Amino acid sequence: MQDSSNNLIIKSLAPSTDRLPLFIVGDVHGCARELVELIETAKKHIPKFQLMLVGDLFTKGPDPVGVYEVIQEHSALCIKGNHDWALWSTIQQAQKRSFHSLAEHTKQTLHLIRYHKRAIFDLLCSLPHAYVTTVVTQLKRSEWETEYPLIIVHAGLDATKGLLGTTERMLLTARYVKWDLKGNEKKLLVVPAGYRSEILNQSVNSTSNTQKSATSSEKERFRWHELHNGPALIVFGHDAKQGLFRKTLPSGRPICVGIDTGCTYGNSLTGYFPEIDLAIQVRSQRKYFDIKKNIILLKPHQSRLAVV
Repeated sequence: MQDSSNNLIIKSLAPSTDRLPLFIVGDVHGCARELVELIETAKKHIPKFQLMLVGDLFTKGPDPVGVYEVIQEHSALCIKGNHDWALWSTIQQAQKRSFHSLAEHTKQTLHLIRYHKRAIFDLLCSLPHAYVTTVVTQLKRSEWETEYPLIIVHAGLDATKGLLGTTERMLLTARYVKWDLKGNEKKLLVVPAGYRSEILNQSVNSTSNTQKSATSSEKERFRWHELHNGPALIVFGHDAKQGLFRKTLPSGRPICVGIDTGCTYGNSLTGYFPEIDLAIQVRSQRKYFDIKKNIILLKPHQSRLAVV
């Protein structure tokens, strides 16, 4: 389905009873080795499943081509993330933009995918903003519904308007939101808060001798999922600072699961089986992205790629 007003592409899947179980993986960011390891670990729990990636597939990590090959090998379903949109935009405008004006990690990614750029661009063009389906749980929980809606997005959605009323920007970038109190209509606005800027600001504040008071924007903001109270289960990535997150109904049935656990930053890669409410993690082999320098660490002690 496509929402013409917001230009959203939302794809539907059959209910659990008519398809393989889903294994939904958080932001991979070019970490192909960990993705392969996670898939093999997941097979120990459910041997056959439909692999799905929640976006931010290729950038900020050492092996975007390896991730592309895993996607092809497993016929993985993928969702558009903010970094996927940025990479698509960069490739599309390659003739109009100066290569040297790009961020260093973007130049590194373009070099790493140079022989697969056409294929990866075609994949990026086809990515939807969300998948919707119905989970038929395999667990025996007396207080749980036997089936419930499942929505998979990259970042978040507007719980006051539902999926089709959510803007593309919110689907791709929302971590924090705030109420717009200036207009006639009470509505949610995305509060820009990139992982890198949050970590750098946190580092600066922790070493400061004086405690800075929070800005009015920081006082007003809250995470988008605070407004979601079901019945749909929403699985999302994008929020590496929050890490693995689970919000439930009083019965214990999940209604929000966040699975971006910062693999490229040296933490872990996480996947989730909604049919059995199980999260699986593998540790990152090492830190692949230097937040301060904003570059991909292609080898343990190598901080820069010579681009020709």
